[in-house]
Amino acid sequence: MTQIKKLNSFILYLLGSSYALGAGNISAKAESLLKESGFFSYLTNSLLTGLFISFLIVAVVRFITRKGVKIIPHTGQACIEHLIDSIGGILEPIVGKHLFEKALPLLLGYFIFIVIQNLSGLFPGVSSIGFKHEGHIVGILRPMNSDLNATLALALIASLAWIYFCLKFVGVHGLYEHIFGNKSDRNEIPKFIYLLLFFVFFGVGLIECLSILFRVVSLSFRLYGNVFGGENLLHNMYEMSEFLASGGLATTGIYSMVASFSPELALFLSWVIGKLGYFLPLPFYFLEFLVGIVQAFVFTLLVAVYMGLICNHEEEKTLT
Repeated sequence: MTQIKKLNSFILYLLGSSYALGAGNISAKAESLLKESGFFSYLTNSLLTGLFISFLIVAVVRFITRKGVKIIPHTGQACIEHLIDSIGGILEPIVGKHLFEKALPLLLGYFIFIVIQNLSGLFPGVSSIGFKHEGHIVGILRPMNSDLNATLALALIASLAWIYFCLKFVGVHGLYEHIFGNKSDRNEIPKFIYLLLFFVFFGVGLIECLSILFRVVSLSFRLYGNVFGGENLLHNMYEMSEFLASGGLATTGIYSMVASFSPELALFLSWVIGKLGYFLPLPFYFLEFLVGIVQAFVFTLLVAVYMGLICNHEEEKTLT
């Protein structure tokens, strides 16, 4: 029995949230691992995770492509080609054929990088190994996207890429026409009304500029909120799991109410729920796995949509 309890504690320690190490509150921001080390104080637990996974992605891709590209693809090449075909088949109609080849490395890189970073919180050791500092636990590793600085950087890079592709494929004039241009047909309305609409569309363009600036906020906060919320959810489920597994049900009012009718039934329910308590976080692992993939796809899809709103529209005009 003692060995079983030790094994369960080890599983909670390894796979659970950082609060398997002790009670505490989840910090809304990443925490420095070397606070008294000058320049290296900028090394936070989320940054360390991001760097580690980035090097891991590069190493895996280099290993897969070490044999080069062949007509008959090997396993690694086939996996990459299948991923490109799957994601590309969704994104190509959105961004347009002429932009697709240029934007695909960025969009595919976004999806792979974000999905792995989102799921990193489910890896053994991430947020479960750390040290105590000022009454709470500081995990050595923490999901990168649970830090608002990281998601804000991703959103800013996406915005800069949007500006680059817009200027490259439609130019300054095309970008101005899309945002502030008069969309009405001068042959169908009186000239006075047509000139008056310039002011209307200019005002609409100013609102569009605000929405473009707000994209940075929406992209970063959406991704951060989902990952940080998932981290809190797993933390709460593991605390509840430890509470139930340690017989905490016996201290609740429900147990007292059942015990007043049948003490034997109350003991049996406490024993059963205590054993099942160890498995309580498992459904939420699958939930976070799904959320991590969906949020990575949503982020990538929105970046593609922002590009396609201008570049793909310009392509349709040239085709007609």
